[in-house]
Amino acid sequence: MKQARIYMKHWLGINARSKQLSTDPWYLNFASQLLSLIDESPLYSKKFEAEKVDAALSLAIYLQDAIAQSGGWKKFSNACYGLYKSYLPFYKLTDEYLPDEINVEDISFILWTLLSHYVIFEEDEVIIQNPHDPDLIEFSQKVYDVMDAAFEEAPICNEPSSLIWVMELDLLEMPLVPLPEITPEMTLKKDVKNCLAYSKGEPLLYFTTYDELRRFFVEELKWEDKNESLLPELSDESNFVVYANAKGMLIASNVSYCFCDPRNPTYSAEKAAAKGYKLFTYPGTCPFDLLKYGMAKGLFPDLQLPFPGGKEVLHDNWDFIARYFLCEYYEGE
Repeated sequence: MKQARIYMKHWLGINARSKQLSTDPWYLNFASQLLSLIDESPLYSKKFEAEKVDAALSLAIYLQDAIAQSGGWKKFSNACYGLYKSYLPFYKLTDEYLPDEINVEDISFILWTLLSHYVIFEEDEVIIQNPHDPDLIEFSQKVYDVMDAAFEEAPICNEPSSLIWVMELDLLEMPLVPLPEITPEMTLKKDVKNCLAYSKGEPLLYFTTYDELRRFFVEELKWEDKNESLLPELSDESNFVVYANAKGMLIASNVSYCFCDPRNPTYSAEKAAAKGYKLFTYPGTCPFDLLKYGMAKGLFPDLQLPFPGGKEVLHDNWDFIARYFLCEYYEGE
């Protein structure tokens, strides 16, 4: 098969600029050299040519940023360190990791972003790459070796690359916000008070069917017994969680099977293990405060990403995964 070609317009595009600089031909040539390596990797054996070109460009711009110590990579790694006290998610960084140099772990993470896909349109399917996949780790080392051989001759680009070529930085700028816990001096909304009275102070309530939920609205919350007042848009849903908190009352449907709580009759360890990761990766599946509460209280012991070792990856990196895949549905405030 004829190898794809990378043109200057592609390189300028990933840099988010229109003017060619003196260093651009070198990096364009380096990206083209990477294409043959990418073609040989099983990671890209079934990928379109455009995806291979995107990988070559992303790896080349990483090298450009590492040489210049500026641009999107530095912004991303610094923002990540500010949040998590680590320059990268997923990987345990040792003293051999040097933030001012190129690193195998950096390359692995860039490949993870290229091979994972979040939802843009409702019909899209989320793809979550295993960051510890043996093929990915092996390929990262090969790319590192090529970069290391070219490192001394790579020119310094004086104009920073696009600040968002790795990911949208505003997703990392949202602060880690404490749970909306209730304190004794708070004035609570009426629905919250009634919820807590019914549950004897427990923030979460679980309902298998809409009929059970509707009865709770009428008998315990004292809502008007009219269809239009009882959230009729939920009538075809099931497996509800109600979360009473300092902000108000949250209601989530089709998620209660994930919550390992002795008070939850709908819990299913098997279903939680198979589908629970979607709470972190499909926008709108679960209100973020409820997701955060479940993690804080240890209610998701069976949730895992759909690959070997996926439980550890999810539980160690859940906040980053939620930011990356939920985008604006990640509620940092």
